[in-house]
Amino acid sequence: LSRIIAGIIEPTSGEMNIRIGEDWVDMTKPGIDERGRAKEYIGLLHQEYDLFPHRTVLDNLTDSIGLEFPKELAMRKAVVTLRMAGFTEEKSKEILNRFPGELSDGERHRVALAQVLIKEPRLVILDEPTGTMDPITRQDVKHSILNARDEMDETFIVVSHDMDFVRDVCDRVALMRGGKIIEMGRTADVLSHMSKTD
Repeated sequence: LSRIIAGIIEPTSGEMNIRIGEDWVDMTKPGIDERGRAKEYIGLLHQEYDLFPHRTVLDNLTDSIGLEFPKELAMRKAVVTLRMAGFTEEKSKEILNRFPGELSDGERHRVALAQVLIKEPRLVILDEPTGTMDPITRQDVKHSILNARDEMDETFIVVSHDMDFVRDVCDRVALMRGGKIIEMGRTADVLSHMSKTD
C-alpha cells in the first residue's frame, strides 16, 4: 500500500488522487505530468529502512538530499532535521559524526526518519514504523513521529497493523480489508467499531 501511495508501483485497479498544492494528481497514471509530478513531494520510510553503515549520521542525511552543501550549512540543516525527528539539539550535534552501528535501535530509526524529513516532503508515508520493535524503541519512535508531525505541520500517512500505535499517533484512520477501504474517520470512532478479528 505504501509503495502505491508513493507512486513506486502501479495499482491494479481503483483510484488514488493526492493533493499537491492546489492540484489533485492521479497517482494511477504514469508520466511526468501525472504521478511523476507528485513523487518529489512524497517521503517514504520503510520498515526496513537503510542507513549506510560506513557513513556518518551527517553523511547519511546530506547524501539523501543528493546536493552538495558547504559543511557548516549541512551541519545546521542536519541538526534542525534531527530535532524534528525527536533529538535534542545537544544530542543532534553529538551524533553527527557517529556511525549507525554506534547508535541505539531507537536512535537509528529516528535518523532514518530524519533522512526522509530532510527532503522536506509535503506528504510523509511511514510503512509499518514499529515493525518488530521492543517497547522502549516503540515509545521513542512514537514520540519522534508526533514531534516531527507537529514541527513540520505536514500530512503523515501511517500504514500499520499495530492498532495501539495507530491509536497513539493518528488523528484519522482508514480501515482496510481485502484491499478496500471499509471505514474512514476519527481514530477513536473507527477503532471502536473494529471486531477482534480485524
